[in-house]
Amino acid sequence: MGCFLNIGIIQMPISLDTAENLEYIEEKIEQMMSGYNRPELILGVEGGIGYFNPEPIPGRITDFFSRIAKKHEIYLIPGTMYEKHPDCAEGFFYNSAPIFNPGGEIVDVYRKMAPWFPAENSTQPGDRYVVFEIPEKNTKVGVLICYDSNFPEISRNLTLMGAEVLIKLTQDPEELVHLNQHVHYTRALENQAYFVSTNVVGPFEGTTCYGKSQVIDPEGKLVWEAGTSPTTTTITLDIDLVRRARRYGTIFMDHYLQQLKYADFPMPYANNISDAPLFKDGFPDLVKTPSEYIARAQEIGVCTIGKSFSLPDETEKYEKSLSDFFDSITMEEEV
Repeated sequence: MGCFLNIGIIQMPISLDTAENLEYIEEKIEQMMSGYNRPELILGVEGGIGYFNPEPIPGRITDFFSRIAKKHEIYLIPGTMYEKHPDCAEGFFYNSAPIFNPGGEIVDVYRKMAPWFPAENSTQPGDRYVVFEIPEKNTKVGVLICYDSNFPEISRNLTLMGAEVLIKLTQDPEELVHLNQHVHYTRALENQAYFVSTNVVGPFEGTTCYGKSQVIDPEGKLVWEAGTSPTTTTITLDIDLVRRARRYGTIFMDHYLQQLKYADFPMPYANNISDAPLFKDGFPDLVKTPSEYIARAQEIGVCTIGKSFSLPDETEKYEKSLSDFFDSITMEEEV
């Protein structure tokens, strides 16, 4: 008997109102679980469960999804949220993806290691790779968030930890569609793993997220791609294809991971990246804030026309909406 894993994907628009997002995800999960080809692991998107209402983990948001995972007896990564954490500096948060098992337990939390500066200038980078096991399938899943996938070191380390499926929860804007899709194919091929990307869709804060969530197989073939509308679907992954590619070669020819072990490539700057010759002789520092970005862009004549505009701070409004949402759930449970 082969090993198959059903992945449920929720490609969704996201709102500044976290309560709206939570209701949307719950509704879509219930719809997916009412079908005959039921997902066993369901995935949301980056920013879908609390980007604008930072909360601790565990907390109200994770309690909400814990009940859903337990109710449907599924593995669940509902999306990412801004996480309040004692390790974060004042005014900073982790961009975190909680992972639930069929018993509703939080089995782990992945915290984005590569924030997309300057847009994520209040995101504190995580410092730990996360691979979790689905023992019923004897397989392991590695988790990435958005910009993480653009750094091959992250996917490679997840693979070295045993991941056969690489999950990317993302919020990619239209401007990056062609760049990122090439990256997805590359990460799948070089790691001989499934690469699953779930993206936000629709207008959001001055741009448009392009959707086009993807599943790429370990031989670099497109299994499925969404369009540019909200989408829910269940895709079956043949985990044995990963094992076959790694043992016998991609399309029975290329042995990427076997070669990696055999070659044992030296990595002289692995623990002292700043000493690499590339970063000498005036190589620029990373711009971490919008003002730093604009100042540097203006050096070559970009962003020289127009005046910055700040959207009104509606934090209190959305916090009240979220509190009202959880209060209504509590009242329903008491009844």
